Amino acid sequence: MAEVQIYLQTLFSILIAAAAGYLVLRLYRDISSKTPQKRAIHTGLSVIIIVASLWIMHQLGVETLLGNEVADDGVIIPLLVYSLTIALCMFLLTRMNLVLAEREQLKELAYKDALTGLLNKNGMDHFWDRCKVNEQLAVLFLDLNRFKSINDSLGHHVGDLLLQEVGKNLIQFSSKRKRHIFRVGGDEFVIVAKGSTQKEAEQLAVRILEKTTKSYQLGEHNLFVSMSIGISISHGKVDHFRLLNEADTAMYAAKQLGTGRYSVYKN
Repeated sequence: MAEVQIYLQTLFSILIAAAAGYLVLRLYRDISSKTPQKRAIHTGLSVIIIVASLWIMHQLGVETLLGNEVADDGVIIPLLVYSLTIALCMFLLTRMNLVLAEREQLKELAYKDALTGLLNKNGMDHFWDRCKVNEQLAVLFLDLNRFKSINDSLGHHVGDLLLQEVGKNLIQFSSKRKRHIFRVGGDEFVIVAKGSTQKEAEQLAVRILEKTTKSYQLGEHNLFVSMSIGISISHGKVDHFRLLNEADTAMYAAKQLGTGRYSVYKN
């Protein structure tokens, strides 16, 4: 009878460990895409589930040890079973951490530009998916002047070095909550500034031009490179297609003004 009780309690413990692992994995599914409040709630629930499952399994183990009426040397079996249950739960938790770490690495590979370390077009699409409907935004569309001629005359290696240097200069303007910088292709970059007015966006454009319009020492080549920046401001409901198109149009207008200039889209 005691052996049957041990097996039943062991089976129950295994089921608890499996259910706890499953629930925690479910709570952490796509957690990086959720709001900070939801992430905090899911993390709290995960901690409660883990602690509760460990406590229940501990109580089952204690009951098994204390309620076992077999000989003294027979206590080894329930002790091993109890230890195995705890080990299984710890294995599930460790495996969960590995899975979450792998998902974060895959997310970084999917959303980061390998050359500059900035967010890429996938990262920008992810940003727009999470953007609030009526959020105040300023979009800056940045384009390097003369980049194609540099690529064609000096080779893609030099062009890549230039993009890396420009990326280093741009990353200082990023802010986790306020400004996001994306490389959207070739020599084109987009900066989205949250809560930014037109005046603040223009001030940001001036600072960016001051930092990026200069001579770059790329191996044996010393190249003077400038940027052109187009600015668009959201009005009411956010339409990211319109904002990007307007900023792109303003950027081409800035190119017509001369070297290292910016332009604001006018309706």
